[in-house]
Amino acid sequence: MKKKLAILLAMVMIPASLAACGSSGSDAPAYRFLEEDLGTESYAIGFRLGDEELAETVSGAVQALVLDGTYASIGEKYPDIKDFLCLTAEGIDEASLPEKGSGDPEYVFKHGFDLDYPPYSYLQDDGSVGGFDVELAQAVCEYMGWGYEAVPFNWDAKDMELNAGSCDCIWSGFTKEGREDLYTWGITYSDNTQGILVAGDSDIKTLADLAGKVVGVQTATSAYDMLEGDRKDLADTFGELKVYETYTIAYNDLKAGAIDAIAIDLTAGSYLIAGDNQ
Repeated sequence: MKKKLAILLAMVMIPASLAACGSSGSDAPAYRFLEEDLGTESYAIGFRLGDEELAETVSGAVQALVLDGTYASIGEKYPDIKDFLCLTAEGIDEASLPEKGSGDPEYVFKHGFDLDYPPYSYLQDDGSVGGFDVELAQAVCEYMGWGYEAVPFNWDAKDMELNAGSCDCIWSGFTKEGREDLYTWGITYSDNTQGILVAGDSDIKTLADLAGKVVGVQTATSAYDMLEGDRKDLADTFGELKVYETYTIAYNDLKAGAIDAIAIDLTAGSYLIAGDNQ
């Protein structure tokens, strides 16, 4: 897995397997990623500043789940994520990890996450929660002997929820880069790449072709931050940068032809495409 990711980063391009997704039955894919990407990032667990002990305990439990195979097993359920998981057993000191069941059984770990960010975290139609990050957090609680409480929220409210004590962490495909000093960070468990998703028959082939186009993005995401920061020069060429509350809504607008492209990470975009093919 790490070898595949290293090749991806070295080429600074989207692999062909992800560049063409969601075949509609013809040779042309229904949707595809541009070969040029916006940048790469690391996903980690963000805690309140000063919560070092909790961050260390949760990180240790995640490493224990790497050693016992749970981390990889959960990843197998989410094919759009599994190739980006970056943790391996190599270098993990088992003696330094918390023992299974060593947590306070009265403690309830409050997991804060984006309520609509599949495949990392989401609310299902029946009100239950799902996603890789949700399952991994639940597995951490089971390992430690803690209770688990899901705290889903709109992504732009994440800091308010964390600072108010409504949740113990932000764990939902949360990018560490650019936020290093804003949180106490737990373990980095996944890598990812931000890309541009377009319809398979779109005339948009390169980032330069986005000039004058309407591009969607979810508010308060890494892609949004990139387009407001390091890649603002690119965003300034757009006809409009349309900001959405969730990527699901943006994707529905792309399918309806209301926007021309979406700035989104590969895993979330691939998951949305795959959902149309089930």
